[in-house]
Amino acid sequence: MLPVRRRRSRPFLLLATSALALLGPAAAATAAVPAADPIAVSADLTDEAGVIADPAAVQDALDQLKADTPYQLYAVFVDDFGGADPVAWAQETAALSTLGEDDLLLVVATEARRYALAPQEPAGEIERAEIDVVQAQVEDQLSVEDWDAAVITAATRLDEAAQGDIAGGGGLGFGGLLVGGLVVIGGIYAVTRLGSRRRAGAGAGAGAGAGAGAGTGAPPAPAAAPGGDGLDALPTEDLDARSSSALVRIDDALRTSEQELGFAQAQFGPDATREFETTLARAKERVTEAFRLRQTLDDDIPDTPEEVRSRALAILRTCRGVAADLDAQKEGFDRLRDVQSRVGDALDAHERTVRALHGRVDPARATLAALSARHPATALASVAHNPDQARLLLDETATTIASGREAVAREDRAAAVAYAQAAEEALDQVTTLLDAVDRAGADLAAAGSRLEAGIASIRADLADAERLAGPRDTAVGARAADARAAVEVAEAARRGSGDPIAALQGLTDAEAALDEALAPRREARETSARARAQAVETLTRLDAALQGVGDYVQTRRGVVGPEARTRLAEAQRLRRRAADGLDTDPAAALSAARAAEERVHQAATLAQEDVRRAEEREDEMAMGGGYGGGYGGYGRPRGRGRGYGGGGGFGGVGGMVLGGILLDSILRGGGGFGGGGGWGGGDGGGFDGGGGFGDGGVGGGF
Repeated sequence: MLPVRRRRSRPFLLLATSALALLGPAAAATAAVPAADPIAVSADLTDEAGVIADPAAVQDALDQLKADTPYQLYAVFVDDFGGADPVAWAQETAALSTLGEDDLLLVVATEARRYALAPQEPAGEIERAEIDVVQAQVEDQLSVEDWDAAVITAATRLDEAAQGDIAGGGGLGFGGLLVGGLVVIGGIYAVTRLGSRRRAGAGAGAGAGAGAGAGTGAPPAPAAAPGGDGLDALPTEDLDARSSSALVRIDDALRTSEQELGFAQAQFGPDATREFETTLARAKERVTEAFRLRQTLDDDIPDTPEEVRSRALAILRTCRGVAADLDAQKEGFDRLRDVQSRVGDALDAHERTVRALHGRVDPARATLAALSARHPATALASVAHNPDQARLLLDETATTIASGREAVAREDRAAAVAYAQAAEEALDQVTTLLDAVDRAGADLAAAGSRLEAGIASIRADLADAERLAGPRDTAVGARAADARAAVEVAEAARRGSGDPIAALQGLTDAEAALDEALAPRREARETSARARAQAVETLTRLDAALQGVGDYVQTRRGVVGPEARTRLAEAQRLRRRAADGLDTDPAAALSAARAAEERVHQAATLAQEDVRRAEEREDEMAMGGGYGGGYGGYGRPRGRGRGYGGGGGFGGVGGMVLGGILLDSILRGGGGFGGGGGWGGGDGGGFDGGGGFGDGGVGGGF
């Protein structure tokens, strides 16, 4: 279990992520409201927006914090930050105000619906996890425009935290790694939230919040509907970046929903979950199309600015629509599962599963050791670290179960359910990791047995080349030479001195190239039959690769970015096209299958690069280095993996962080159908989020 690193390196240290508007682009709002420059604050409360209804009550809470603790909270309300990043605006305000290391700052732009909560990271009583609790609850108040309550909540909860009374303080999840929907990898904090529900809550509560503020609150955020969601006001480059982030989050939402659906089907059967299954299937179809659009933006074919813009907008609106569909099912899904009433039994069952899965870890290590003695490292790279990750997940799950029992003891069943659901998802990932190791041996053995048939098939092609092409036919001669080389590699792999999966693909590639050269000399019927046979062989190999890479992404989704997911989704789409065309157009089916195989290898390489970069960032933080990069900086592949692919393990990145398992539901009411990982609008959490994480304060839209 990794501790949360705390440092005290300068007077006013802001904590986490840059912020964008949750319910609509700030760019659309800034044109209509006066912008405020950063200011030097002297009073605890600065209300230039005129939204605080009861200044005396707010001041009482701020005074109480000063009286009880070493800390002082400053609250600033303005109409707009003038287009500046909220964290940058807060940093400059802090500098102008000469705030000290025991000062905290909450800045809110009411019209632009952006904010930053910028405490320093005190070395005293307040823990990082407790600051996360404060941030989550303040954001809930801002989302319904209860400006007074936002400040009072911040002051009260910080007071409780300093005195050790905050609910769940110091124990809200995995040793501080995952608290309240904050994904923590070293110094990276990515805010996640259930955006559709938050939007609904904001819409329902806006009127009440404004009334409490004596009619001075900001107007409600614009509805997230095509043409009226504010996206049209954004520049094309921003839309392009946001569409990638949106796909990652909706992909995680679908993966979590699919797991939750599987759990429910196991409990209640398919009839009780039919509506949820239909919704999820429809959502997956829509997201597949969104990934296809993303692939057209990522490929080597140039796109006009108009094409980039229209496709990015389509992706973002698809993701928002799917999120709304999933959220609409959540209440009924939660009622069906009704975990609160039996959370104690669920925790008991999870504890038994932890013990059972612990018993599979050492045999998995032994399986890998035996396979490593017969196969090269490239054939096993994507599963080589699975036992280590499984062990880490099991240890963290045991801690999570213990936290769940503590929540039951203090009669906080909502928190207990969140812990139980996080444990359930983690155990599902452990099973996937260990099953992948077991399957690796069978896949390699199957590849080895198919080598003999593949060698026989390509030798028949070589005989055809000698029969149909003369010695001066250089095109056929060159392809025949490549085929003979592929046979030599395959023979070596069959004897145990090579990678059978890579050798099998080499045979297929060489045979396809030779067949293409021989096609004009063969009868059409023979050409079609051979194309179909090769397509079937390619699909068999492709299915194993899709499952392997899919498992890899699923169990490392906390760090796998949009490019790998896009390639994987495109491979799955092309696979369906190939299967559909086997009998009607074998040549086109073979082409689609080979393209799918190319995409799945690209996905493997990109995913492994993402994991490697996460390890490097964690290592940099462990050595005291800063972090100024961030999510969205995923690069292009450096090479092409074979077999199970190349790439490393997971280094020091926590198992639940790596697997993308969040306790969003503890503080935000998430979990259940479409929940768990959290998804919504805004940078660091949403469908229209994007950009990198810098050395900034916790911020967001509301």
